[in-house]
Amino acid sequence: MSGENNAAVPLRVPAAIPVSTAGILPTDAVAVIRDHLAPILGPWATSSRVRLTRLPEPGLLRPLLAQVDVQLSAGRRVRAQVSAATMSEVVGLLAGRLIGQLTLYPDALAECLRQRAGALPPPTPPELHPPTVRRVVRRKVGQPATLPVTEAIAILEAMDYRFHLFREKYSHEESIVIRAGAGRYRILQARPNPIGLEITAPPIALAALRRSSLVNAKARLDLTGAAFDVFTDQQTGRLQALYARYDGHYGLLASTVTVRSAHGTS
Repeated sequence: MSGENNAAVPLRVPAAIPVSTAGILPTDAVAVIRDHLAPILGPWATSSRVRLTRLPEPGLLRPLLAQVDVQLSAGRRVRAQVSAATMSEVVGLLAGRLIGQLTLYPDALAECLRQRAGALPPPTPPELHPPTVRRVVRRKVGQPATLPVTEAIAILEAMDYRFHLFREKYSHEESIVIRAGAGRYRILQARPNPIGLEITAPPIALAALRRSSLVNAKARLDLTGAAFDVFTDQQTGRLQALYARYDGHYGLLASTVTVRSAHGTS
């Protein structure tokens, strides 16, 4: 048999994961991130990117932030984000959380890791500045996608969100889904409508959103240190979510849709 027939076929070398950085970081930060994440991704992870940041704000105990975004086949997507005090800690946390996120789509995870990950805890809340310093530094308004509850929950988990704003497919109600414990979820609506929820297993709790204002929501988060507050704005009638950002400030997400109650605009 000729030597040509016995020639080894070289393995395909995967493309380097793009890593963007901001702030003062170790010189080997990009290489370390790539070395830890590359062995995790399976053949169906079509592309990925990482953002690594050291926040400049003084006094933060966890100034290092890392976020990885993986684009999968068939339009699927997974995101993981963490904060930490040191480079070694942020790399380890990011790798572990990415493994957990990819178990949602096992074909995108390296085969040797598919049985390794267990249930993940909810995303770690960001570290907040003192109340007197916190500001609403980002506002985003958009039309929620129309989804069944099961798909909204899948996005909540795959994208590492703390809440997800959507329009329930069957009741047509503007809704926010949040976690209510391990494997449990709650749907919040201005006008609670159980249509679309009775087909889920296990059953999902349904609750009414409070009517409030941005000023009151910020006061609640300033007082409690909670990760987010969701409400129906008493002036605009729109579903809104005020949430803690990893830079220690707040962001505001709002629906473009005005929700009306039986007595008119909420």
